[in-house]
Amino acid sequence: MASAKQIVALAETLARDSGMATNGSSPETSAVLSESAAALGMVTTKDMLSSGSESLYLSELARDLAEYLTDDRKGILQREGGIMSLIDLWALFNRSRNGVELASPSDFQKAAELWEKLKLPVRLRRFKSGLLVVQRYDWSDEKTIEKFQAWMEELRRVPPDDPVPWDWSLFGRAVTAQEAAHRFKWSVGVAAEELEMAEDRGVLCREEGIEGLRFWRNFISSRECKYNVAYTPVEMTGL
Repeated sequence: MASAKQIVALAETLARDSGMATNGSSPETSAVLSESAAALGMVTTKDMLSSGSESLYLSELARDLAEYLTDDRKGILQREGGIMSLIDLWALFNRSRNGVELASPSDFQKAAELWEKLKLPVRLRRFKSGLLVVQRYDWSDEKTIEKFQAWMEELRRVPPDDPVPWDWSLFGRAVTAQEAAHRFKWSVGVAAEELEMAEDRGVLCREEGIEGLRFWRNFISSRECKYNVAYTPVEMTGL
């Protein structure tokens, strides 16, 4: 495998021979450097490019990230349940570069913001809390809600481990962010954000108590529930 210095020297020679530039700082030279590195399976770094080629560097970094995420051999997104925080991806990606120039948090975010413009198969998403996450381009809130609804329905068919004072076959039970993270292979932070998203959509409702924050299926506006009042299933047992 050729070294980065050899690639730089080769690209500059090609640029001079083709008459694209008289020095190594032109956009054409930078493009040759990037293409040469990609052809040899190398990651394009800032050291390879001239100081005026930040946009090219970010574009190449965006493509490197998308390829890294969608590589079936690595299975990064699949292992994370199809969604992961940008900061987690930053840590994983830099760790995989084996000492080659690490991407800064600022460059990393700028590159991720180019995915949509470059029509790459992943997208950057911002939750209302400000948390930035990465997911497949074809994923949507509706698909996540379908997962939650199927889970809530399953909880109405499976008896709870301990006796409960409500009709579990009607109401199921509440779930936590930790349980959602375990079920869907998300981080706890992502799970909490997705549960709140479903709450905002009216699919789930929250219960805050001494056991912490839990989420129930929202029966308040559901035709399946005969009580048209804002009570939790626990409170309904006393009606």
